[in-house]
Amino acid sequence: MVEVIIYIGTFSSVVYLLILIYLMIGIIRTRAKLTDEQPFVSVIVAAHNESQNIVACIDALLNQCYPEEKMEIIIINDRSEDDTGLILEEYENNNNLLHVVTVSEYEEGMSPKKNAISQGINISSGDIIITTDADCRVPKLWLITMLSYFTPETGVVAGLVILHPTKWFFSRFMCIDAIMNNLIIVGTLGWGHAVACKGGNFAYRKKIYKELNGFDGLEKILSGDDDLFLQKISSQTHWNVQCCSDFNAIVSTHAPFRYKHFTNQRKRHISAAKHFRLPVKISYTIYFLSKLILMVIFLYSIYKFGFGMFLIKLIALTYLLTCIILLRMVKLSKQAYLLILYPIWEIYYLINHIILGPLGLFGNITWGKR
Repeated sequence: MVEVIIYIGTFSSVVYLLILIYLMIGIIRTRAKLTDEQPFVSVIVAAHNESQNIVACIDALLNQCYPEEKMEIIIINDRSEDDTGLILEEYENNNNLLHVVTVSEYEEGMSPKKNAISQGINISSGDIIITTDADCRVPKLWLITMLSYFTPETGVVAGLVILHPTKWFFSRFMCIDAIMNNLIIVGTLGWGHAVACKGGNFAYRKKIYKELNGFDGLEKILSGDDDLFLQKISSQTHWNVQCCSDFNAIVSTHAPFRYKHFTNQRKRHISAAKHFRLPVKISYTIYFLSKLILMVIFLYSIYKFGFGMFLIKLIALTYLLTCIILLRMVKLSKQAYLLILYPIWEIYYLINHIILGPLGLFGNITWGKR
């Protein structure tokens, strides 16, 4: 029995270490290619019942250090039932940069957010489309920094999104989730592997969107206007994808503030995994299983054999290396204080996916009231 545990634990440790080394080298390989060109850009924001967030979002967008004659802001009011429409109407009347599109009916056969984004893109004038969310806050240099990555051969730029904790204690673990997600984005794109991105900070050439007939093939999937569309671009075009990890372009939002909000969001994100390309599915499966096996063997071995076992030290090394790589990421977002919770996060991450994974993959998924 002990020999089997040692064999499985050692094998899983090696697999997980190889994944970490792959991500670490990907981060090191990330070398930004920049341009001084300033193309016309259309900022697209889909808003559904966002009266509490939309003012701060728009104010941040209007405060960009980017030539006003080369930008437009398109907000799609997607069937809001609160004061979102009234707020947007007032802003539109007082700002020439702002255009409001009102969606009053659900379009059958297309997810609400993709429908909203599509309607915004259809009236846009920009060469570059950049999306963010109504509950996000963008820094003043966001546009000029993200657009500096659009060299002639670059078709897509994926930016980073961080979460700020709320009063709910578990929101701190979700902030670490976001940091790990950013690690995966930077690490995989460093190798040129387009695996993940965040719709809250995602830019692409409009002609790519047109070339691929928009979200055609993805339209019925509730989520996936970001990572699934990125994978579609990567597999069906030859455009380069760059990752922008510059601090001046990091978008922020708040973590969920209650359990129901969290579970709905997490199930929605997990549900998109059903539609990932097969190599991506296999990679994520290996990643999760290696983490799960390591944790089970680590806890069992400590209980059964104490801390003197070589295997325990090997597994501890994998956790230490993970923490070191995460430390590199939190320096970008200035959230190093969160890593004090890292050991507990490893357990939270596994329990979270064991419970919510099946619900996200096979259960009913909702997006607010939509």
